[in-house]
Amino acid sequence: MEAWRWRGPGVFFLLGLREICRPLFFWHVYSIFQYDLTRQPVPEPYATEKIDVKICPEDKDLLEAKAEIVAMSQLDPAEIDLRFGRGDKAAIAYLGGKPSGFAWMSFASGAVELAFNVTWIAGPGESIRYDYFVLPECRGRRIFSCLNSALLAYARDHSIVRSLSSVSRLNTQSLSLSKHQQRTATMKVTLVHVRGLNRTIKKAVGAPFESRFLKE
Repeated sequence: MEAWRWRGPGVFFLLGLREICRPLFFWHVYSIFQYDLTRQPVPEPYATEKIDVKICPEDKDLLEAKAEIVAMSQLDPAEIDLRFGRGDKAAIAYLGGKPSGFAWMSFASGAVELAFNVTWIAGPGESIRYDYFVLPECRGRRIFSCLNSALLAYARDHSIVRSLSSVSRLNTQSLSLSKHQQRTATMKVTLVHVRGLNRTIKKAVGAPFESRFLKE
C-alpha cells in the first residue's frame, strides 16, 4: 500500500480511478517548475542524515553507475546508454554508502518525454531535471532534496542559467520539496490520452504549451 502510505486517501482514490479509466483514456497533470540560476542560489538539501551524491559520469565510472541505476529500478540498460550518449547527467545518492536513489538532467531539446510523446524544449543555457527515483525503503528521508541540490549546483557550475522540472500533481511527496522551498509552479500542464482515437488533449495554464513542449 505504498500509494496510501505516502500520498494519502484522496490521491490514492484518484490513482485508482485513473486505473479504472485506463482502457478508455488516461491522464496526467503536472506542475512545471523553473529555477533561475542567475537570480536564485542553489537550495540547500534538508536531509537530517548524511547523504552523499555523485554526478555521473564525472564522479563515477559509467559502467558502475549504470549497474547501480539498473539495480535500483526497472530502467532499461539501453535507455541508460542513450541518455549518457546524448550528454545527460545522472545524480546518484548514497545513504550509508549504499545507492539509495537517482535523478537525471538533460540539456537536449526534444529528448526528454513528459508523457504521451510530448517532449521538453530546452533552449540555450537551459536544462531539464527529470526521472527522480528513491528506493521505497529510503523514502521519507529527504533524499530528493539532496539529488535536486546536486543537479542544480552542477548546472550552475556549467553555465546553465535556467533549469526546469515537472512534478505530477498526484505525487505529494515530490511536491513537498517545492513547498519547503516556498516555490510556486510557473505552469500547470494537463495531458489526456484518448486510446480509441489515439489522440492526446493538451491544456496549459500559466504559459503557452508550445513555449515549453513539443508534440510528435
